[in-house]
Amino acid sequence: QDPRCGEESLSKNELRKGEKRRVVFVSARVHPGESPASYMCHGLIDFLLSSNPLAQLLRKHVTFMIVPMLNPDGVFLGNYRTAFCGLDLNRQWANPTEWLVPENYHVKSLIKGLADDPLISLDFVIDMHAHSTSMNAFCFVNLVADDSRDLSRMQDELTFLRLMSINCKMFSLTSSRICYDPSKLGTGRRELPQVVQDHTHCYTLEASFFCYQNIGCRPTPFTQQSLIEVGRDTGITFLDYYKLR
Repeated sequence: QDPRCGEESLSKNELRKGEKRRVVFVSARVHPGESPASYMCHGLIDFLLSSNPLAQLLRKHVTFMIVPMLNPDGVFLGNYRTAFCGLDLNRQWANPTEWLVPENYHVKSLIKGLADDPLISLDFVIDMHAHSTSMNAFCFVNLVADDSRDLSRMQDELTFLRLMSINCKMFSLTSSRICYDPSKLGTGRRELPQVVQDHTHCYTLEASFFCYQNIGCRPTPFTQQSLIEVGRDTGITFLDYYKLR
């Protein structure tokens, strides 16, 4: 337990009788070379564990489950995208085997267990990455509408992104993408919706290796501190999403 939490923890919620426990699952560093993801995750954890009254309020209502380094073997070996087995773990989510990709196997089992628990509402599954060709922080989201007339679900899918663009100057709503690219098959964002609840939002949160650019301003290089701030602002955005402030 982090001493900054006092008597509280990430998993201690105030629940009314009959109310489901709200859970947010976050992972990072599935690609070892994407170190900006670690700084974003660090910023989120640092905010959640802080004595900030907003963080204390958020901890009372939402449980956060965080895997800050999904591919520690790949990081240790200095790989850019692969794990010890030589595979890209972010293409192994469809049918992971325990002996080959234990990280995926156990995380997917955990997420499925959360989704199947009648006392839990698994609201978000967010995987943090870094992007080598795009600017800003942004999200990849799934196409959830069945057809062009079914817009209410797609609007709900974009609510968190809109709030994030308000709270985080580095985050770009216009850079975010509704992605159904076949090349993304096997990724967590594409495969985990098959085992979670219908309302669960599965996002890939990306930050550029390079810079962010606000409207009318010159590009600003990302620093360790600004990446940490993206993570902090992600935590603050959950307050607005759950209407806690």
